[in-house]
Amino acid sequence: MLRETDRFVRFHFPELSIRGAWVHLDESYRALCTGRNYPAAVSHMLGELASMTTLMAGQLKHPGRLTFQTRDPGPINLLVMDCTDKLGLRGMAQWHPEYLSQLQDPKMPCLNGQNGDEQSRLVMTLDAHQFSTPWQSHVPLVGQSLAEAFAHYLVQSEQQPTELYLAANGQQAAGLFLQKMPGADEADEDGWNRLCHLFGTLTDAELLSLDPSDLLTRLFPEELISLAPGQPVHHAGERNWDKVRDMLRSLGQPEVESILKEHGAVVINDDLSNLEYRFSAADIAAIFAQPSGTGTAAGPTLH
Repeated sequence: MLRETDRFVRFHFPELSIRGAWVHLDESYRALCTGRNYPAAVSHMLGELASMTTLMAGQLKHPGRLTFQTRDPGPINLLVMDCTDKLGLRGMAQWHPEYLSQLQDPKMPCLNGQNGDEQSRLVMTLDAHQFSTPWQSHVPLVGQSLAEAFAHYLVQSEQQPTELYLAANGQQAAGLFLQKMPGADEADEDGWNRLCHLFGTLTDAELLSLDPSDLLTRLFPEELISLAPGQPVHHAGERNWDKVRDMLRSLGQPEVESILKEHGAVVINDDLSNLEYRFSAADIAAIFAQPSGTGTAAGPTLH
């Protein structure tokens, strides 16, 4: 029975020098897809990327934001997901409408459909508060699934053997991560191979339906496992009306009023946060009648 929803949990095997992490997303995942009418394959891949990003952001040692972006020449040309050290998620996907019928199949292979074309890329951006500028890493997108691509990325970047399993079903998403640490062979020369063999028996149904304690004891029944306290995960869809108002001011009143005249309203879409900001003629008049930063965060109407 699953009791820990929208949670991230770290764990380790104290006798083996092997660490891991588990994540399960529910409301936070559904909020990423609400109102977007993603085909099944797109929503599933977005859920897998949300799980992966949370697994990595949950291990940040300093305040900041971690962003993963995949670009592929195939049916799903763009996936973007970012997560803060407080485990606030935002993300989006772009896909080619001509593939709509094929993308209704959640199991459709969507990565590297052109045999590893160089356009298939994985970009990681770490915007940590202690750095003056964000740090970026660009690597080829290797593999036919996100789990394969990220496992390859982690092995290359951290130089440590890694196992990764990602799953999503449109309503829930989850991930399980294992990594061999220095000293593992000295602790138990067969430990990593033993865990990898058992890890290979994991199913989507188990990962999506079991709490971490139940899942890990079922998967590794003979091993001693230590679980850290869980951390909540949430959809970082908080509105920032003042920021949007300031952006409209930066465009200038003539430009904004031209948009208003053409469309009857000014609508700003924040794709990453899955939010829409709508301004009427009265709202626009109020924005340009007041100085920057004096609006209310609750909504567009200024009095």
